Amino acid sequence: MATSPSRIDEARRRAAAAKQAALSLAAAGFIAIALLARLSHPAHASSSQSSTSTGSTVQTQDDDGFSLDPGQIAPSGGSTGSAQTGVS
Repeated sequence: MATSPSRIDEARRRAAAAKQAALSLAAAGFIAIALLARLSHPAHASSSQSSTSTGSTVQTQDDDGFSLDPGQIAPSGGSTGSAQTGVS
């Protein structure tokens, strides 16, 4: 005569199966997000190229109008701002 598994054993088995499924789903989601992030990374975006009549290739890149030269930490204009440091 075979004994049937207890309700606790069945619940443990179901919980273990649910944990395994959740872990598999999380791993698949992580891989999918990592691949999407890698594909949409700005370094992978191709810049547009146009050819002139002389045959030379010109690369253009849109920087949204921002320009920051190396070593530049403040807006140009030569004026220095003053900040109030005391509290009255």
